[in-house]
Amino acid sequence: MDVTGGHILIVDDDRALLEALPRTLKLRLDGIRIETSDNAAEALERIRETDYDAVVTDIKMPGLDGLEVLREIKMLRPKTPTLLITGHGEHDLAVQALRGGAYDFVQKPIDRDYFVASLERAIELRRLERRVDEQRLALERHARVLEHVDDGIFLVDDEGAIQHWNPAARAVTGIAAEDALGRPVGEVLSGWSAVAGLIPVAGNPDPAGPEPKTLPLELEGKELWLSISGVRFVDGIVYAFRNVTEQRALDELKGEFVATVSHELRTPLAAIYGSAQTLQREDVTLDSETRARLLEVITAESERLTRIASDILLANTLSSGRLRLDHRRVDLAELANDVVEQVRAAFAERPEISVELSGAEVAGEIVADGDRLRQILINLLDNAVKYSPGGGRVRLELEMRANGIRFAVSDEGLGIPAGEQQQIFGKFYRVDPSLSRGVRGTGLGLYICRELARRMQGHVSVKSREGEGSTFYVDLPVVRPVEQSERAAVIS
Repeated sequence: MDVTGGHILIVDDDRALLEALPRTLKLRLDGIRIETSDNAAEALERIRETDYDAVVTDIKMPGLDGLEVLREIKMLRPKTPTLLITGHGEHDLAVQALRGGAYDFVQKPIDRDYFVASLERAIELRRLERRVDEQRLALERHARVLEHVDDGIFLVDDEGAIQHWNPAARAVTGIAAEDALGRPVGEVLSGWSAVAGLIPVAGNPDPAGPEPKTLPLELEGKELWLSISGVRFVDGIVYAFRNVTEQRALDELKGEFVATVSHELRTPLAAIYGSAQTLQREDVTLDSETRARLLEVITAESERLTRIASDILLANTLSSGRLRLDHRRVDLAELANDVVEQVRAAFAERPEISVELSGAEVAGEIVADGDRLRQILINLLDNAVKYSPGGGRVRLELEMRANGIRFAVSDEGLGIPAGEQQQIFGKFYRVDPSLSRGVRGTGLGLYICRELARRMQGHVSVKSREGEGSTFYVDLPVVRPVEQSERAAVIS
């Protein structure tokens, strides 16, 4: 342990001891500075003037009791370690002194090795305390800077009360500084007791310290995910945190997406593989009807895989803003009829579902990307059929409006809970994530519909009542050919 430059005061009325101890210490401790005093009054005056690294004093001094000397030192320099020298039969007095705040006691005759080691520890302790004090003062000097950082910052003292609460902490938690300062942290942050022990706390401010930990904190019934860490100071811990709730939700959605896509891919791949294996078997004779049915399975499931891959690729292209739209004149009646016929053919095996079309006869033309508009309508009709497991009527209705065209796709199926109607257009979101109602999908269809419509200067909305069905609306503007070029345009 390096105590070079340590500054100590030795107080004892025994002059022989005052001469011997400094010689011993200077032989053992390089660069140590030692002052001596033979009476308590003079020693206390020196202590008042000088902040020593440690004080060594006899427990019994003429004029002042050892405990009184200790009390005076603690009043003048409460953080200065005080070592007491005790004589024979003064053990009980030494114990009282330790209870009163003495750092250690050394019994006469003095064991030099023990005394030197104890003094080294005391000097190092004082240096560490000074360093912590400097850090605390630096923190106080920069407190106004903390008021403007993006991370939430709060200080919890050793009693568990909040002593600092910056504006970012208020912004994240919704708790005002006046409602936090001076109160126990467990009262302000109701879920604190469950997470406090899991937060990494560094011993000093170090950029290479422990990484923040992401933890949930429940506030007034709302769950927040915070990336949080702490730094310990002499009188408490400073915590820094940022809100990662949205990022966490996105990560969960991505995880659900991976699981969903894995499920969606596994089913057609298993069907294709099983059919192909059967066709390759030489020990089984297949009639033409069975062979044709197996080939139909391979074709249908391959098309399904293609649709899944296309959705993933298109969603990525939309997210990156690299999609190119080809704006041309689109005959709405022709497009609507083609779409309905395609959906009817795709679900021909479900006679309990009727796919109807109305309003096409009065629809005219618009300038749009016909292929992308077809994709929007097919996606919505496909969803309408899938979310009508009990059958019923699925309807595509066209309505010309003053400033554009409205497509309405309605069904009489499961409907969408009110709390989910603003989330269903998000990437990877599925109304039935557990497949409990047998509705498959990647969770990308409605996201694609919304983004494609937006890039054609339109928008998609929904009205639904759970258990009674849904109606999706696609509103697009009518752009006259003279107002917009029919050449390919990049829409970002």
